[in-house]
Amino acid sequence: MTALAGKWNWRWPFSWQSLLPVTTIVVASLILVPAVQLRRFPRSNAAGLERLLTASALIQSFAADPGREAPPLWQRRLGRESAARLWIRQRGSWWQFWGRHGDGAEAFLALPARAFGLGDSGALPPNGLRLDDLVVIAPDPLSRQLLQEDLRRNLRTPRGLQERCVQRLRSGQSVAWSRTALAQLAGPLSPLLQRYQQGCLELGSDGAGLVWQGESSSTEDLAGPSPALPPPPLLPSRRPALPASLLLEVKGERLDLLFQTLFTRQLIRQPLVERYGLMPPLSDRLGSLPFELRLRRLASGPFQASLELQLAVGKDRPAWDAWLLSLRTNLEGQGLTLQAPGAGVSSVPGSSTWQRQDGSVVGGWRWIRPVAGLPAELQFFLGPVPVGTVGSAAGVRSPDGVAISLQARPADLAAISLLPPGLPVVVRQAEQLEWLSVSPASKPAGLSPLSWLTGSLKLAQPSAGGGGRR
Repeated sequence: MTALAGKWNWRWPFSWQSLLPVTTIVVASLILVPAVQLRRFPRSNAAGLERLLTASALIQSFAADPGREAPPLWQRRLGRESAARLWIRQRGSWWQFWGRHGDGAEAFLALPARAFGLGDSGALPPNGLRLDDLVVIAPDPLSRQLLQEDLRRNLRTPRGLQERCVQRLRSGQSVAWSRTALAQLAGPLSPLLQRYQQGCLELGSDGAGLVWQGESSSTEDLAGPSPALPPPPLLPSRRPALPASLLLEVKGERLDLLFQTLFTRQLIRQPLVERYGLMPPLSDRLGSLPFELRLRRLASGPFQASLELQLAVGKDRPAWDAWLLSLRTNLEGQGLTLQAPGAGVSSVPGSSTWQRQDGSVVGGWRWIRPVAGLPAELQFFLGPVPVGTVGSAAGVRSPDGVAISLQARPADLAAISLLPPGLPVVVRQAEQLEWLSVSPASKPAGLSPLSWLTGSLKLAQPSAGGGGRR
């Protein structure tokens, strides 16, 4: 062992002092090279965007296009000359957003700080605010102050869905929203959109209009990270347009996906019990039924449109017949009169049509048998008795893998004041809207807070005189 130790007892041929210059060069390279790279390729806008997302009601990202004129928002926030000069130099993405205060009428502008050539300290534009690697320009001093207060109070780091929304806002044209924005945009329809309280969409174009895909959550500010959804099933980008007689058609796996508020809030459930005899066990069963909801245009009469709700009640018809009998008593107590049921080729006994004392039909229900061998389905209607086709021959069913599918004619709905005025003009003037919501296949519909969203918007064609709608 001694001989072996002596054999391997060798010395380094250089002195440690001679290695000091080499060590210095290596250490300096490890420090300076990343610094130079960061100077050439500044870090992403994730830090600023993360803070903006948690303090915004609605935020949109846009790709720079120096070949076009500076957007109006740039000109309003920066002035025409400054906006034109910065717009030519702009590369990558920029953002507009609305805070959580006020009516959302005035938007903020957010740009990478490097677009201004600013260091950590430097002159900011009027109403400007430095936010990490972004410069935010508020519409007025008060809005700037309110945003600063929100940023100081809200120090959360986005996780789960919010973190993925930040990535979308960095990588392309996208939009992310919160519950506040949803209430402002959807107005009285917001209770029907409880599954989509926060989320984000990637936006694109397919030649005929806009297309999108993304995800949403029924719960805002999730306590923990939300795992990413598996890829959605392959779905057609566009389905056949709605017939001219239909303004809206919604199909779903469960009614409570649409009317969740109706079935969970005591303030609403109690009147359903008192006025219509819909006891909780039956309303819970109602929420689990597949459904089709249609809004039809009416050319004449006291109503502009009629509403139809068709339910696949399965083999539970006796329970529904018993409730309809009690409903009849309640409606008679409210002064409505029962008409004799109409005889249609697709109806089965048990229909009821109700009218006011002046003879105007206000609604009713009827049993429908889609095809031989399938259980009868229950259809409620508000307005006159529906005529023509009452639904698909296969009965109530949504497309495979889809929790909710929606098709609408936004421009026609807006023309008769049936569309929320808070929706963007591009939506209100569109000819066709399609919206698909897909729940994770690993959980029953309605149990997962997350949903995949895909859809498209067919824009109105320019008028013959030129100059299309903006």
